[in-house]
Amino acid sequence: MPKFKHTEWTGGLEGQVEYNPTGGRQGWQVKQDIKPFIENAKRSREEGFNRKSHYRKFASIPDVVAIEIATKYGVNIHDPATSSDKDLMQKFKKIIIEDYSYLLVSS
Repeated sequence: MPKFKHTEWTGGLEGQVEYNPTGGRQGWQVKQDIKPFIENAKRSREEGFNRKSHYRKFASIPDVVAIEIATKYGVNIHDPATSSDKDLMQKFKKIIIEDYSYLLVSS
């Protein structure tokens, strides 16, 4: 089962997804500095909603989080068909709100 963890390395945040089905040294890892995403989301929350904008951004999602959600929950946000599937989008939003609320751009 993949797992997502945040670690502080050299003063920055790093998101990491690990998958290791055997418990040994086999498997794969994906790493990404997620600090810019967290800072962007925080800044957007502080600024509030821009009424002149044509759309309302929901969250700032790093690729490592998108990979974990696709692997763990079966929702691939990078698949164009996902955005047109109302049920999948509701599931995705619920996952973000419950497990990754620090990535939301509005409170």
